[in-house]
Amino acid sequence: MADGWSQEWSNAVFSLDERDRRWARVRSLMARDGVDLIVCLPWTSNHDRGQADPRYLTQLGENSDETTVAFPLEGDVTAWHSRGGVWPSSNWFSDIRAAGRGTGGATVVGWLREKGFRRGTIGVSGLTGGVLSHSRSLEGETNWQSVQIIKEAFPDARVVSATDLLAEARYQKSEEEIEFLRKGTWLAEQVLGSVVEHARPGVAEREVWARMHYTFADLGGSYEPMFGWISGPLGDTYHRVEQPTFRSFAEGDVLVVEFDGRWGGYISQIDQLFTFGKAPDEVRGAMELTYESFNRVVDAMKPGVTVRELMKAGEVDGLGGRGAARLTLHGRGTGDDGPLVAGRFDPRVLDVEMKEGSVMVVKPSATVDGRSDYGRWGDTVVVRAGGAERLGTRPQTLVELV
Repeated sequence: MADGWSQEWSNAVFSLDERDRRWARVRSLMARDGVDLIVCLPWTSNHDRGQADPRYLTQLGENSDETTVAFPLEGDVTAWHSRGGVWPSSNWFSDIRAAGRGTGGATVVGWLREKGFRRGTIGVSGLTGGVLSHSRSLEGETNWQSVQIIKEAFPDARVVSATDLLAEARYQKSEEEIEFLRKGTWLAEQVLGSVVEHARPGVAEREVWARMHYTFADLGGSYEPMFGWISGPLGDTYHRVEQPTFRSFAEGDVLVVEFDGRWGGYISQIDQLFTFGKAPDEVRGAMELTYESFNRVVDAMKPGVTVRELMKAGEVDGLGGRGAARLTLHGRGTGDDGPLVAGRFDPRVLDVEMKEGSVMVVKPSATVDGRSDYGRWGDTVVVRAGGAERLGTRPQTLVELV
């Protein structure tokens, strides 16, 4: 069995300088908040976005393998996977141990006893939802029984949520992180190219889906990606089934896809609407509204600007009052990063300010006569000191598959 990490046997990984930057930042926040230990418990929900915090701290978690982490204020970091030892992304540290699946609480208790721990403050990642991370899980993403096991074993310890602490560290990305997100955006654009090449009226949805996954895997994407999938006749689509059906595409259909571009566990996203056959004038008009909404939002996206201001910038009406484009926006990084503006959302999000290094997917969509899926276009965007930068390169054009 290999006894050390090798560049030859690796996935995309960050540098040791990036490790040192993150760990120092998190530990400074722990010292500020009086947290002695951060614990990350296994939670592979939502295409593994539930394990964003252990991914951030360790890089571990390929293909949704359960990850438990003990990250102390001082001393060595320890992690547990289904087996111990070397993993393709374990270049940051070597204390990776085996643990039975679904035993995060007992595993942490054993480690704390090994260290002679009796009392102190333990921060549990994902114990609560948050505005800037775990943003789709208002009640948290941590197994209740695992937390109870820790609390019962150490009744003199204080157990708190580490969600907001880690979110504060993760919200502003380093240049290395931004480059991983740029590579993920590039990867998503290549997946889009496979749709353009293979999707036509009469072609099975599952064939196109398979081509997308082949492209994603062949070019080095991290698993498991999310491909949002909306398909069907214009004005009567089947929504967000996140998988292809047994049907074949037909003339007059639209396909709206959200592509996860995952590189080294970092998640970019692009959104695109396709038509099968020549696009109706209403779709052309709706797509123009989406482009205008996107461009207005990106033009407004500067440090200090609030989500409320961005939402207002993204409101575009047209088509003689029949059409309307509205903004969907959320953070991009290792998981369900915030702020999140999609459907029902936490009103606290409206006051969140953009910061230099924040990364969002900006993806307005347009309705016509109140009917959805007439327009959608989105890209991943990073906030810079003087404005915003698209991480993608594709043009704002309607794609007709004929």
